[in-house]
Amino acid sequence: MAYRKTGKVVAQLEANRTRILDAARALVFAGGFQAASMAAVAARAGVATGTLYRYFASREALLLDVFRAISDVEMSRLEDIAAGPGLPAARLRDVVHGFASRAVRGARQTYSLLAEPLDGALAEERLAYRRRHAAIFERLIREAQAAGEVASLDAHVTAAAIAGAIPSALTLHGPDNVPDADALSAAVLRMCGLDPYTDIISPSEELSHDQSA
Repeated sequence: MAYRKTGKVVAQLEANRTRILDAARALVFAGGFQAASMAAVAARAGVATGTLYRYFASREALLLDVFRAISDVEMSRLEDIAAGPGLPAARLRDVVHGFASRAVRGARQTYSLLAEPLDGALAEERLAYRRRHAAIFERLIREAQAAGEVASLDAHVTAAAIAGAIPSALTLHGPDNVPDADALSAAVLRMCGLDPYTDIISPSEELSHDQSA
């Protein structure tokens, strides 16, 4: 007769797995993925290093679960903003500002998710994560264009530029010397022909205003 785990055993196994994931996430937040060695995770979780392999086939498998858990939370927040009330351009501003603000507040986490050198499956997961960002921006840009709110832009290219600009700014400054969130989001929005504070303007209108000043 095959052994069947009791409810108590299943609950204990799940609690151990959660404790391991929490330990790995804390290490990533503090020092990046490079800080989350199996030995360090085991020590923080209060288990033997060998115990980790009962739950995760490899360090990469463990860190993939950590990456996905963190990125899913971040993407959910941006999707909620993007799907909120208001005109598309206003929601685009809110999403970009929300992305920039969270990136600046959690600069070390952002660096780990978007800029820290990674390879293998983690690098592929990061690329998928950045594409999810770009897809949100592209959708809102297209909605704003259809509503006549923004200038005619290549929505796909512009969305990719937005998705890359914020992590690139943090990478160039470094996680310990981050730019101001408002200034960062304002600069990114202007790339889209959006005024970050008041009315929505197109690049051609902005130029005509400059010439008439």
